[in-house]
Amino acid sequence: MPKEKPVRGVRAVDAASAIKALPPLDELDDSPPQSPPAPVAHSHIFFWVTQIMGRRDRLLAREFRALGVRVPEWRVVLAVHVRPGITMTEVAEYATIDPTTLSRSMEQMIRAGWIERTADDQDMRILRLNLTNKGKELFDKLWPIADRINRIACQDLPEGAAQLMCLGLGTIHRGLARATDLSEVGDEVATALAIE
Repeated sequence: MPKEKPVRGVRAVDAASAIKALPPLDELDDSPPQSPPAPVAHSHIFFWVTQIMGRRDRLLAREFRALGVRVPEWRVVLAVHVRPGITMTEVAEYATIDPTTLSRSMEQMIRAGWIERTADDQDMRILRLNLTNKGKELFDKLWPIADRINRIACQDLPEGAAQLMCLGLGTIHRGLARATDLSEVGDEVATALAIE
């Protein structure tokens, strides 16, 4: 096991110790939501996901400002870079941007010459998005900044923790998709499916 090292007064711990430190799940019941005591709120994974994303977005915004790029635009550029030919609907989902906000941003990004729209070969109603050469150059400037911030943020994690967290968060993401699917079929059907 790697040696623990202090980080601003907090010791780095292995994943097993971190998991043992969390409050037991049976302390969370199905009673109506109440104002939770701070330790329970702060041990909830969604609290930390929100805090992390907020802080990371502020750091990215500060770094990207010199390049004239906002964080939502970075997410779009990243989505189109990773998935060339992606549609607007897919970008909204992948980049977690409200479709209305995305439409406005997309028009600006197309005018800036970062992204181009082309009709799908099979269905002319579908518009595909790709980075232009200017967009690819922009990605090449933005990626090292985001990667540096990501690496600094994760450098004190114990070995394997980042991969374990990705696995866990991916599982939660699929669980939320399942919750969405169940909420759309009605309460009685959702209850029956959940019991099976």
